Amino acid sequence: MTPGSDNQPALHKALGFPDLFSIATGAMISSGLFVLPGLAYYYAGPSAVLAYMLAGILILPALFSKVELTTAMPKAGGTYYFIDRSLGHLAGTVSGLAAWFSLSIKTAFAFVGIRVFLEVLAPGVNSLAITLVALGFFTYLNLRGASHAGKAQIFMVAGLLLILLVFSVLGSLHTSALRMVPFATGGIRGILEATALIFVAFGGLTKAASVAEEASNPKRDIPRSMIASLAVVTFLYFTSVLVCVGTLEGATLATSRTPLSDAARTFAGNPGFIILALAAIFAFLSTANAGILASARFPLAMSKDRLIPGIVGRIGLKRGTPWFSIGLTSTFIGAMLFLDFVRLVKMASAMQIFLFLLTNIVVIVMRESRIHTYRPSFKSPLYPWMQILGATTMFILLVMIGMEALIACSGVVLGGSVWYFLYSRKRVERDSALLHLAARIFPKELKRRNKSITRELKKVLMERDLITEDRFDKLVLSSDILDIEEPLELNKFLMLVAERIAKPLEMEPDELFHLLIEREKTSPTALRPGLAIPHIIIPGTGKFSVNLARCKGGINFGRGTEPVFIAFILAGTMDERNFHLKALMAIAEITTASGFDDSWKKCLTVEGLRDLVLLSKRRREV
Repeated sequence: MTPGSDNQPALHKALGFPDLFSIATGAMISSGLFVLPGLAYYYAGPSAVLAYMLAGILILPALFSKVELTTAMPKAGGTYYFIDRSLGHLAGTVSGLAAWFSLSIKTAFAFVGIRVFLEVLAPGVNSLAITLVALGFFTYLNLRGASHAGKAQIFMVAGLLLILLVFSVLGSLHTSALRMVPFATGGIRGILEATALIFVAFGGLTKAASVAEEASNPKRDIPRSMIASLAVVTFLYFTSVLVCVGTLEGATLATSRTPLSDAARTFAGNPGFIILALAAIFAFLSTANAGILASARFPLAMSKDRLIPGIVGRIGLKRGTPWFSIGLTSTFIGAMLFLDFVRLVKMASAMQIFLFLLTNIVVIVMRESRIHTYRPSFKSPLYPWMQILGATTMFILLVMIGMEALIACSGVVLGGSVWYFLYSRKRVERDSALLHLAARIFPKELKRRNKSITRELKKVLMERDLITEDRFDKLVLSSDILDIEEPLELNKFLMLVAERIAKPLEMEPDELFHLLIEREKTSPTALRPGLAIPHIIIPGTGKFSVNLARCKGGINFGRGTEPVFIAFILAGTMDERNFHLKALMAIAEITTASGFDDSWKKCLTVEGLRDLVLLSKRRREV
């Protein structure tokens, strides 16, 4: 089977809100909280507390952008898929590799964190061997299926949140305000450097987006889970780091690799240290599990698109899991275990910031391309200023991260570009939203683009909204749509209609025109301002047609009615009377939906009009 073909087994849609929330939350609460506060303090002093809060605020534009894109395109690969379909395959190849490297590296230093705490709790133990066993276990768990990994994630995250809440409450009773002075020992630069460094801690949001195709209800659960996760995690980051700063000596905190555990020891003794150390291991295990689950979806998505070899995207028939991609990801993570921890953090942060920057740009491109099948169920507020602010702040943080990390990030961009031109470019051809946007800006200079991206997003929407085509949809799909610019009188309009539908119905245009005119004389079909549904009974058996018409200048139906801009024309034989009524009910549901008239007027193409009807929310009989 070829990846990306219709014969490829589908991923199982088994993840609900608790799973998605736990994947995002568990992925964020690990090294970012249990290890990085010491490093952040080294750069910023007590203002490390502010750095964590600032990072949570600065990620909001990327969060809103990512939620919008995920609800519009709930596909495996998340960030990669958005960037590829909006900015093209070169950007898609680079971003897919960057996302895979970033999340895999973040997962790797979760395993490094496990080693650190194992060595603290049990000196002399073979921590590397235990870590590799843990890597093998979570690889096996993910191979069994996303639902198994998701259930394990819920259990781990619930226990972790409880421990951190107790730590924050008890620790707040023992903090000293004197340890907060002087506050910004590293100045503004120190705060920004710390913020850029810990940004990788918020990369878990990407993990929820990358498994969106396996969500049982992405429209509802993706926005709720990602927003709730960021709110909970930012609160716990702030309170936990505040306890660390308020209970530990500055010199101790700046060099500590186990800051929360050391802080717990100051007010709860060795039992507190041990409990927080165990919680840290718990957190790292949670991140490791979510990391393998999400990271493996990037190679899967790229393989489906033929940007990397097809074998990478193989999905097991029995469990519906991307077994090769999971194995490849776990192998890469294992190799990363031998790198320096700080270097890992900076590399992952740089690539994550780069992807957040692109995510903000993608929303602008998708909206301004005006592709009618781009229909997010959640729209980012304050567009486009939210995205412009987000992209600008991400660029500043990328500059602040440090030269070594920038070089690593540039290496991924260069390597991805070389791979694209040597391997991917000749294997795939698809338009992108960026090309649609360019055609809008330079309509005379650029040829009209093909509609592959429009059709693909339409298919995604149908999968997202669980739309199964019924007979009415199939008739609309094959209908002849009239799109008229100038105003028309009723007779001229009905003659145009008769000429269009005569051949499919095997009738003469004059006969159809006569039936349409008689119907209007008997009972006018202009039902409300702007809408008319001319419908007639025709001779014969087993015939029925549905046709659409838009008249931008308006059709004059006479008798004091307002001009008609929307028309559905129905023609059927007497034996189709029951379906005739069902078609009228379907049209009523479609045309009474909020914003339908405005969307009808704004559609740029005939296919846009057709898809507006086909993607409508209504009761369907299959």
